[in-house]
Amino acid sequence: MCKELILSWQDMKSREWFAVGRLAFLNDKYSFVYIKGALKAKESGFLGLAGMPDFSKQYRSERIFPVFQNRILNKSRPDRPQFLSWLDMNIESYSAFEELARTGGIKATDSLRLYPVPSKVNGKYSVHFFVHGISHLSKEHQERVSRIASGEKVYLCADLENEYDKNALILRTKEPVGIIGYCPQFFAEDFYSLFQTSNNFSINLIKVNDKAPRQLSILCALNCEWPENFKPFFKEEFQSIHIDE
Repeated sequence: MCKELILSWQDMKSREWFAVGRLAFLNDKYSFVYIKGALKAKESGFLGLAGMPDFSKQYRSERIFPVFQNRILNKSRPDRPQFLSWLDMNIESYSAFEELARTGGIKATDSLRLYPVPSKVNGKYSVHFFVHGISHLSKEHQERVSRIASGEKVYLCADLENEYDKNALILRTKEPVGIIGYCPQFFAEDFYSLFQTSNNFSINLIKVNDKAPRQLSILCALNCEWPENFKPFFKEEFQSIHIDE
């Protein structure tokens, strides 16, 4: 089960994404801290979250903070079973925190997104993610997307000449070869590192959701051995500003 999420914020002028916080759920309690990436984001206009103005404070609560609660689908909605099916989540073992990890907590009204921080389980690295950038693909590749099926193996390819993101990773199929989108930006460096250093690296297509919004249409899972000394999201920008007393 996911226990921690990275919060990212997008500068709508430059379209650049910044890692700005870490949301954790441990021992039935929630905590949130700003990370050093928030200081750089502040230079581009990031003002922090509503009700959480102090970048140096650790916020704690027995309930999920409102800014994240309103990103969780209301349990009374009649389309909830279909929604959880898109996420490949069992309604009986449903977790609101895991929902945020799968969906990213995306809302059309702001520029925030969440990403799960994988935990080492039985020596393995495992994470689910939805394919990004499908709407930007050419007609040819859009047609390949329309024909993909659950269970297909997916491959990583470095997009070396990407003018917007030097770390961009394309996701492609094997036979017939076709681009189906991109790896989520904040996973790209970790995925590339795992590809180079881990055994049994594999990305598989878990679900194809034809009737879902584009951002929830292709669910994949990356699984591999957890390399020695590997730590996800360990760069300076992901470190907490708050100092435990």
